[in-house]
Amino acid sequence: MRMFQTALMAGIIATSFAGSLLADPAEDLFAKTHEGAKESKVASEWYDALPEWVSSQTSKNQFPETHLPYIVEKPNDDGLGKAKYSKDVNKFQIRDANKREFSAYMMVRNGVDAVGRPTYDQTNTFIWLSWKSWPAKYILETYPIGAGTKDAELIAMGAWLYGEKENELANRVLTQVHERNDELKPLVAAYICDKEKWDLPADGMKLWNVWDIEYQKERQILVTPDEYEKRLKEREKAASDRFKELLRARGDYKGRPPRRNQPTMQLVLVEWEIKQFKIKFGSSDFLKDTKNSDKLQEILDSIKDDLAVIQDNLEEARKKVTDNGNPNQLKEKAEYMEGILTIDPEDMNLRSQVANAWYAWGNPAPHGNGCDRAEGIKKAIPHYERILEVFPNNTSFLLAMGRCYQALEDSKHARGYYEKVIELDGTKGSGPTAKALIRNMDQNDANRANKGK
Repeated sequence: MRMFQTALMAGIIATSFAGSLLADPAEDLFAKTHEGAKESKVASEWYDALPEWVSSQTSKNQFPETHLPYIVEKPNDDGLGKAKYSKDVNKFQIRDANKREFSAYMMVRNGVDAVGRPTYDQTNTFIWLSWKSWPAKYILETYPIGAGTKDAELIAMGAWLYGEKENELANRVLTQVHERNDELKPLVAAYICDKEKWDLPADGMKLWNVWDIEYQKERQILVTPDEYEKRLKEREKAASDRFKELLRARGDYKGRPPRRNQPTMQLVLVEWEIKQFKIKFGSSDFLKDTKNSDKLQEILDSIKDDLAVIQDNLEEARKKVTDNGNPNQLKEKAEYMEGILTIDPEDMNLRSQVANAWYAWGNPAPHGNGCDRAEGIKKAIPHYERILEVFPNNTSFLLAMGRCYQALEDSKHARGYYEKVIELDGTKGSGPTAKALIRNMDQNDANRANKGK
């Protein structure tokens, strides 16, 4: 009887301790790591110290690189421009910082590395931004969370990320602590479960691997066993759905072009996405099915073949023009290029070559007003328009569109494109050319008006 009472009392004590531990997981964790400070205070102090960390890097000429949803407009002679919000993120280098703001220098793509990640060159075009302009996702991209960062610092960062509603990012940071600190492991697990509204599992948490396509890295987060099984099922469905999307993106690939269903994605991107698919879903039952894996390989082989055909045909197109002053040869080349484009219509570089071929046949006047063959200019315009849908702030193509409309004596549309170039480039790049073409256009319009009197 006494043994039963002792066991019962031990059970009550254990249950009481567990209840105490889970009463407020944040309090339990921060009592251990931050001397009982409130979660909100821990989070805000970490964020308030961010400018100091950035300054410590820049003072040593170690300039953090990050992504930001901005573009630089109207840079002056010193490179300082105005920040304009962009749906697409761009790469920047932070070179200076104070408590209120930081300077972000634009970086431009110059190719890819061995695993397909973009590489960048530095520029001297920059903007100043407030710290609130730096999204949490890209702070995490830049801030060190490896072995050299203290557990308490990572926990503080995790608390801040939870406050920013970036739960998976917070989980990723806290997983680092969970996996290397046995003493903090149960506290971190309880904290994550509390934030995710999961029941704390008696047998502990499980690691879930996530392939981060953007950064080409395997990420780990902590999940409960039930959540793990749920994600396994979701992964199988996601693999099946993504497989179908890739098939549609590839389009028809059997027979000679033009084919009925053309690609809806650039072929090299389809190839890259398939390789990412194989990494991300490599452990799935879906991809272990040889029927599916063989189909993917068939698509990859077809892309390789089509890309080779494009290069061969581009060489043939070049041979069609032996005299740049011969309009018949220029037109024949442009028509031939249209056929090549049907193989890979989402390749904007290839499309620009088609547009330029029609533009060359149209032959706008050097001063911009008028052209030899309006039909060529009209055929170039839809191609330039499509390119600008993808690259809306590319001043080279904006300038080309302006020149097309000026050649057709459509001053209203031409001016709109030229003014956009000036807005983006200011006194640099294509800005001075756009201003000169506007002057020529205005003079031509004035001359025509005088003749009509």
